[in-house]
Amino acid sequence: MKALQLNQIRKSYQQGAEVLKGIDVAIQPGEFFVLVGPSGCGKSTLLRLLAGLEDVSSGEIYIGNEFANRLKPSERELSMVFQNYALFPHMTVEQNIMFGLHVKKIAKEEQRKRCEEAAEMLGLIPYLKRKPKELSGGQRQRVALARAIVSHDPICLMDEPLSNLDAKLRAKMRSEIRQLQRKLGITMIYVTHDQTEAMTMADRMMILNQGVIQQIGKPLDIYNHPQNAFVASFIGAPPMNMIPANVADSVLHITENWSMDVDIDWQGDVIAGVRPEHIQQAKSGTPSFTAEVVNVEMLGTETLISFEIQSGLQWTAKWQGQHQLNPGDIVSLFIDQNQMVFFDEKEKVNIEYQSLGAVQ
Repeated sequence: MKALQLNQIRKSYQQGAEVLKGIDVAIQPGEFFVLVGPSGCGKSTLLRLLAGLEDVSSGEIYIGNEFANRLKPSERELSMVFQNYALFPHMTVEQNIMFGLHVKKIAKEEQRKRCEEAAEMLGLIPYLKRKPKELSGGQRQRVALARAIVSHDPICLMDEPLSNLDAKLRAKMRSEIRQLQRKLGITMIYVTHDQTEAMTMADRMMILNQGVIQQIGKPLDIYNHPQNAFVASFIGAPPMNMIPANVADSVLHITENWSMDVDIDWQGDVIAGVRPEHIQQAKSGTPSFTAEVVNVEMLGTETLISFEIQSGLQWTAKWQGQHQLNPGDIVSLFIDQNQMVFFDEKEKVNIEYQSLGAVQ
């Protein structure tokens, strides 16, 4: 197991566009660390810098205690799993798995031993003599994983390895990859644009947007305490509901028909946010507000209800179980102010962090 340390990593191309803008992060030995963000945010570029496939423009990379900026990819003791699997079509599964070992000139007996161990671990024994074209997408993904495993490198980089699979197989492979990482004890850096993958797999994750770190932390900490409005809207499915509002004398004014007492040390404009699961059906007493249902999605174990909170702005509530509602129905809704999150209207920063001095 090895740690990685990135100090003020920047990457620019000849056109002058800066893709990464000062990345500082420490990845612990044996950690499953996920880089997540929208397309074009710089996460795959960062992975290529770690692998040595591209040079950093400025900053320092340390692998273990070794300065790695000038190390060749073969000297960095890491393996990589690509989005397109990168299997050789003319080779058998066995030959694909052992290819990297052959390049490293490892003895043939040791190559076969490692190949059999990895194939057994990933259920590939029956397919060792097949060519990649004879395999399903999930089986090809396992071959790519096996090729990374047999190298015995302490660090594994994964660049959106599940993006080509269907939804059911992705869920299965998420679990398999996570269990495999725990079993091997390797340090894994995993790139994805899918926040569900990030939430379910990561020990910690780093959210990137336009080459800038938005937040680093454990998945549930980020979900419950988003540092800014971007993180709040990106993490969560459905995403956090948000609306411009105003705080005056501890009263939050949201719409013409909805205001509530709030315990926050703030005066002025804010963005108020609430997770879909925290919008409840009012059981008794005075509801927070009433709204007209515009769409209902029944998923079996839960129901998603979309409603118009003000002209041109829809919110979504997520209720457990099956609820028989139809578009046009009027529902009474309740929100506990303790479940709400407030962001500075100008900076889009969580007011909770500002009050703690966690954000400059």
